[in-house]
Amino acid sequence: MNKEQIYDEQISPLMTQIIAICRAHKIAHVACFAIPTEDDPDLRCSTAQLTSDFEPPEEFLQAWKHLRPASRSSTMMLRTESGDGNVTLTTIVE
Repeated sequence: MNKEQIYDEQISPLMTQIIAICRAHKIAHVACFAIPTEDDPDLRCSTAQLTSDFEPPEEFLQAWKHLRPASRSSTMMLRTESGDGNVTLTTIVE
């Protein structure tokens, strides 16, 4: 089992819960995981809730800028699993 698989199976479900709790209570956060694979040695999974309604500390904003420089294209992939086991993958490209 590689790091990406471990992330998908064990960390992602926890992050889904954490993100929902943070969203519901307007708790700013930054999280980034290095999950390299043979095919993508630079693979990362990052999330943040840093809009003004979350009142993020300046160091969180700076950390996000360091993790996700503006020169990189922004791509977000969402994996949603329903209670019946159906999985939906959504890709958002900016």
